[in-house]
Amino acid sequence: MNTSHHSIELGDIRLDVVHKDIKNVHLSVHPPQGRVTVSAPRRMNMDTIRVFVISKLRWIRKHQNKFRSQVRETPRECIARESHYYL
Repeated sequence: MNTSHHSIELGDIRLDVVHKDIKNVHLSVHPPQGRVTVSAPRRMNMDTIRVFVISKLRWIRKHQNKFRSQVRETPRECIARESHYYL
């Protein structure tokens, strides 16, 4: 499967666009920072993708805010001479 990669900037949102051999457009917001990807059919031009994404801006921002407001687990620390029970 051959793919082509492009980027679109809409204000403060950067979208990674991938053209694939698929039938429908797929819009995804990925945690933890809210990175946005669009998988689109090869026959769809960039202007059509831009219009599609503009129509979904409210949905994108809602999901980005949800991911950014989630509490993240703090990184674990290894403490010397620490013991753990196993089984």
